Amino acid sequence: MIPMISIRYSDPPQTDKEAQASKDSGSKPLDNFDITDYVSKITWSGDEEQAARKLEFTIVYNTVDKDSTFVPIDLKLGGFIYFFYRESELTDEFELFQGRIFYRKRASDSYTFEFTAYDDMIYLAKSTIRAIVTGKASDAIKNVCSEIGIQTDKVPDLSTEVNFIADNKSGTETIRMILQREKAATGTEYTMLALSGAVNIIKKGELVSFVAANNTNMTSAEHSESIEDMVNRVKAVDDNGTVCQMFSINDDIKHYGMIQKIYKMQPPKKGETVDNVAGAKALLKQVKNESSLKAIGDINCIAGYSLMVQEEQLKGKFHIKADSHTFDAGNHMMDLTLQYVPDEPETPKIEQVEYAKPVFSSSKNKMKANRGTGSGNSTVDAGINAGWDAWGNQTMDNGRNGCAEFVGKCGSYYSPFLAGECNNGVVSVPTMVQDADANGMLQSYDESNLEKGDVVVYGDDDHAVIYDGQGGYYGNSSSRNVTVHGGDYREMGMTPTKIIKASRG
Repeated sequence: MIPMISIRYSDPPQTDKEAQASKDSGSKPLDNFDITDYVSKITWSGDEEQAARKLEFTIVYNTVDKDSTFVPIDLKLGGFIYFFYRESELTDEFELFQGRIFYRKRASDSYTFEFTAYDDMIYLAKSTIRAIVTGKASDAIKNVCSEIGIQTDKVPDLSTEVNFIADNKSGTETIRMILQREKAATGTEYTMLALSGAVNIIKKGELVSFVAANNTNMTSAEHSESIEDMVNRVKAVDDNGTVCQMFSINDDIKHYGMIQKIYKMQPPKKGETVDNVAGAKALLKQVKNESSLKAIGDINCIAGYSLMVQEEQLKGKFHIKADSHTFDAGNHMMDLTLQYVPDEPETPKIEQVEYAKPVFSSSKNKMKANRGTGSGNSTVDAGINAGWDAWGNQTMDNGRNGCAEFVGKCGSYYSPFLAGECNNGVVSVPTMVQDADANGMLQSYDESNLEKGDVVVYGDDDHAVIYDGQGGYYGNSSSRNVTVHGGDYREMGMTPTKIIKASRG
């Protein structure tokens, strides 16, 4: 049976100017217009490393001045593309792809027009959010999609509770963080796909019915092995550079030679468990195996799923990391990038050696560092300027979690209270809030009471910045891992809840 395809196009919503021009000319926008006869080649592809599936196609094209009998079509950027497939005339047609045109190209001396369209996952990849991601994993995924205006369809009930801040993260990055927490809690790995214009969450590695075999449907296969990315020894060091632990895969060291990485241990965080052992072990890499095959196409074989392979070099279950399906002249062929899935995953023997207890430098001595801190004697204007000169565009000792540390250091130049917090080594927002309350300096958030030099606290004591008096803020950016002077303290993806009146003491 020869597979049958069709591809349809609809114009994007018109601007007021475009609508008036159509009205004046008497023309109507294209809606669900069948362009199948114009299309000469289609490639439908996806990759686990990329969020969106892609449809690339070429149409025959000519201009009226070159051929008066040819009727050209104008497929616009932002136009909707719908790609349909059926096995034969006896089977039902169903939608393989729904997306928008993001790219088009034509050379004036050619008779073709090239287009690239992406499904709605592209909007998750290209849009960033700032939000507190909390609640059940499945609800959190729906909330992220809703924030970006993307619909969800099949999202399984993922009961793992998540609670983290997505600071300038893409929608794709945020959902992957949610799914990583689900995997850590349950051991089940999920991935995401866009089907019929909505996000679906599926179990990673579900087996499709297609079996690739060299004597029936395969044309070629390749298999490669590499140790270029191998890491077989990791030394974990604390803030002083002391080696506290070492992790080794001794069999790989003996066979391939020693390749070492350094892991910087992370200090404990309030409300979170930091697993430095898992972090160090995650750097270990063994032999990288990668396989690929070319075969007669099957639309079920897409990235995220698995298939069985029966070939001279490749036998067993393989996970599909990337796929590319080509439809040309009535033929459907596919190229798959694969990763072998053993029946019983082999766990390398890792030797762990303990050398010393880690020391983390979040103490008051470290707080003063080499850049200096103040004693709270300056005016607010002069103190903020001095504090920013000393600590602006710097990475805090507590890295991405250094918001309270920065507030104490920068604010120490004009606020006796913040100078005291800095000297006492306070690097926790909840602790700073408790101390402010004890000193009668804490207020509920009211923008009318906000003055330059005050500290704005967000959420449940999740984040803190210094108000600059003009709608902006000085604070620590967890996404950039440096201190910044931001333009609008209200656009943090978090809700202001408290004010520490550091401007007055």
